[in-house]
Amino acid sequence: MKTSKIFYKDISAIEAETERLVVTFLPEYGGKCASIKDKKSGREFLSQAPGEHYKKLVYDGDYVAAECSGFDDMFPTIDKYYYDRYPWQGVPVPDHGEVCGLEWKYETKKGVLRMWTHSPRFGYKFEKTVSEIKDGIAIDYLVTNNTQFTLDFVYAAHCMVAAETGGIIALPGVADGEKATMVFSSDGKRGRYGSSFVWRKKAKDIVVTPGPVKKRGGLSKAEAFKFFFDAPCTGGCCEYCYPDGVVLSLAYSADKLPYLGIWINRYDLHDLCNVAFEPSSGTFDRPDAARMRGQFSALKPYGNYDWNISFTVKSNR
Repeated sequence: MKTSKIFYKDISAIEAETERLVVTFLPEYGGKCASIKDKKSGREFLSQAPGEHYKKLVYDGDYVAAECSGFDDMFPTIDKYYYDRYPWQGVPVPDHGEVCGLEWKYETKKGVLRMWTHSPRFGYKFEKTVSEIKDGIAIDYLVTNNTQFTLDFVYAAHCMVAAETGGIIALPGVADGEKATMVFSSDGKRGRYGSSFVWRKKAKDIVVTPGPVKKRGGLSKAEAFKFFFDAPCTGGCCEYCYPDGVVLSLAYSADKLPYLGIWINRYDLHDLCNVAFEPSSGTFDRPDAARMRGQFSALKPYGNYDWNISFTVKSNR
């Protein structure tokens, strides 16, 4: 893997080039993966915010008002809340977590990109290492607790995949009839918070995405919704299949990220259309809510938590 310093829009970035992909990271701005491009076709796989100027996210700022695109790491929460256990009771946990709003340090060595940052409130170190794999890229994560207290957390990969007309979702390992629970629906038609429904597969293990369509063309109105599967998803893989047969595959450590959330945005947020795969260590977007369901994760005193996420590209034709 070759790395080089570039500019993404008007800010500094690190470009990681593999045999198949060109991937852009923003170490100074949350360690964000801003772009994943296919060298063969030139296709951009991640949803891109419009404009030439990068809308910077400040620590404890409003995530939705910032760039709100690409792939961010959400830790130790997604939804903003006040931590509820000793010794951090009442300490606010930022919207979409801490790490996406922090500046990260980085180094490149022998074809590997390593990035890391430290929590200013909860005493952990968060780091990830990027390397090349066949037809893609791998990201190895490690979180270390530098305190004598247990930290409850939820990690989620907030990966906004750019949707195209005719694109489909494939979830290997998710069975037909799997139960899921709605986290939100912008217009309520998909169900309210806590509503249950049954996941139904289509032919050949694919599910048609609900977009994109013209927002003002009379075909459909804008909407956004998100749900979690009730049971752990052991398949460890999500795929977005483009109409021309190209498939972006996101594989992850299912033992460490056992809960799968999916967020569909059809022009409801920032006039974008995306499918967001969110493999997570807990459900319902915040540790206290996840704990109530028995679906949360914890960083033990002076302990660590590690997992892997990878992106590969293949063709079904």
